Amino acid sequence: MNKQVSKSSLVVWYLLPLVGYCALIFYLSSQSQVDLPSFTQSDKLLHLIEYAVLGALAYRFFWRLLPEKSRVLVVMVAFFFALVYGLSDEFHQSFVQGRDSSWLDVLADAAGGYAGARIMMILLRKENVHD
Repeated sequence: MNKQVSKSSLVVWYLLPLVGYCALIFYLSSQSQVDLPSFTQSDKLLHLIEYAVLGALAYRFFWRLLPEKSRVLVVMVAFFFALVYGLSDEFHQSFVQGRDSSWLDVLADAAGGYAGARIMMILLRKENVHD
């Protein structure tokens, strides 16, 4: 599969899902109370999963945006994007009544962002092998 895509395809298929997911995270962070799913008592697992999706979407976008760059560099860019977004999200939550910010949440966000980017790198590598 050719990694080169048109600008309109880049926006519609790669940037909009990333921006939309960031907006969803922002919306959820703006809520004074969020009911956690019953499978976990710790919000750290949810942070990890939430940011793994963000890391995967970020990798997918930057992989198409920077087609000549190494996969490792794209993982690092996606990880940095997720880390910065996690930091900004925790800062944002510090202003929401009933919410607080935590460095442990940032660590879970960063770990999830990295894991999601690495998983997407592996999945896209396999996609290229089958072309």
